[in-house]
Amino acid sequence: AQDSIGDAVIAMGSPPGEESIEMSLKGITALMPVCRTIRMLGSAAIMLAWVANGRLTCYWEYDLSSWDIAAGALLVTEAGGRFTNLEGDDYSLRTRKICASNGAVHDQVLRVLREDAGII
Repeated sequence: AQDSIGDAVIAMGSPPGEESIEMSLKGITALMPVCRTIRMLGSAAIMLAWVANGRLTCYWEYDLSSWDIAAGALLVTEAGGRFTNLEGDDYSLRTRKICASNGAVHDQVLRVLREDAGII
């Protein structure tokens, strides 16, 4: 089981906005040395579905719209995973900065993104 960040396969996206690109690059820089690997698949829907079924350990993204993530949030939580904003607060339809995980690595990933990468 992938219960530590060192074993985690982490997916992420990079929206085209200037601030989002900056935060994505900070996230990659902080996460790459501490996780198994990072993947960018290009589809929030598939990455969330893969977190739900265990193919990915975690998926985070700095800025998404509700229509990109609402169904995936349901999949992840119904599968027993965790879905929050980047501050660790529960998901709502207004949440744009997201982290979805198997639950075991969630706090570890959020800590790296907040403390090491400076992302909030």
